[in-house]
Amino acid sequence: MRDRTRHLVLVAAAEDQGIRLDLFLRKRSGSLSRARARDLLAAGGVSLNGRRVKIASRPLRTGDRVEVFSRDQTRPSPPPTGREPFRVIHEDRAALIVDKAPGVLVQPTPQGDRGVLLDLLRRYLKKRYPHIPNPYLGLLHRIDRDTSGLLLFSRMGAANRVLAEQFRTHTIEREYLALVRGDVKEEMGTIVSRLARNAPQGLRVAIRMDARGRRAVTHYRVMERFGPATLLSVKLETGRTHQIRIHLSDLGHPVVGDKSYGRPLRFPHLALLDTFPRQALHAGRLGFTHPLTGRWMSFEAPLPPDFAELLATLRSRSGGAAPVTATVR
Repeated sequence: MRDRTRHLVLVAAAEDQGIRLDLFLRKRSGSLSRARARDLLAAGGVSLNGRRVKIASRPLRTGDRVEVFSRDQTRPSPPPTGREPFRVIHEDRAALIVDKAPGVLVQPTPQGDRGVLLDLLRRYLKKRYPHIPNPYLGLLHRIDRDTSGLLLFSRMGAANRVLAEQFRTHTIEREYLALVRGDVKEEMGTIVSRLARNAPQGLRVAIRMDARGRRAVTHYRVMERFGPATLLSVKLETGRTHQIRIHLSDLGHPVVGDKSYGRPLRFPHLALLDTFPRQALHAGRLGFTHPLTGRWMSFEAPLPPDFAELLATLRSRSGGAAPVTATVR
C-alpha cells in the first residue's frame, strides 16, 4: 500500500460469506490492520461492487468485489496555509455561492470523499440547519482543484432543474482571470473547437470541428501585458472539462503553472513564473437568473493572495501597471 498510484482489488470467496468488511480487509489485504481499514472506510477510500461504502460492519457475500485505495490517495491537497477551504458569498433557500480556495477538490473521486468541497459544504449545511436531517445540495458545475473562485450550488431540487437548464443553454455567465505565457498579440478573440477525452491519460484534446468531441467556445480579452506573460479576462460560452486551459494552450499561450497542458519551457530572466505552484486561473465572476425570483444575480470574488501577489510583483517589474479588479465587464 505504499505506492500512491496502486490500489487493491479483492473478491470475497465462499469462506468470506458473512464476514465484516473491516475484518475482511485485515484478513485479505496482507498489509492493513483493522484500525487502518476503518480509517480508509471513513475516508471513503473503499468501494463495494463499484459503490463507496463506509460501514465497517457491512457483511460480505461470496463474489463481492472490494476495491481499496491507499491512504495517500484519500487526502486531497489542502488549501494554502491560513486559508479556509471555502467562503460563502451568498446563500438563500434556492442557491448557494461559494469562493473556493485553490488546492481543494470539488467532488469525490474513487479514492475518497473526505475533505472535498461537497463534503465540507454538506457538513456546513448540517451544522447551520440542524433541524434538517439531510439538507439538499446540488452540484451544478466544477472547477479544477488548483483553480480558485466562484461555484454555484442548488439548495432544492426544483432550483437545481432550473439552474441546470441555464447551464445547458449557456445563459450562465462565467468569467475568469488567467495569467498566460507570452505576449498575446490580439486584444481579444474567440477560440472554437471540439474537445474529446484522450485515453488513457484522461486529458482532453482539441480536435477539428468536423470530428468527434463536444463543441467548446471560449472568449478572451487582454487585461494587462507584462512582456513574458499576459493577464487575460476569459469568458466561457460552454463549459467543457479543462476548456480554458486547453484552449489557451492551443492558442500558444498556456496558463502559467499549468503542469498538464503547459509547455516545459522556462521563462528567461523571470524564474518567478516558473515556480508558481499551480495554474494561475481564477473564477472571478458568476451571473445567473435566480430560479425562484427570476432576477438576474451577479457575484464577484477577489483574487486569492498567491495570485494577487504574483501580479503585484509582475507590475513592479514592468513599470507599475495599474492593477485591475477580479473581472472586467
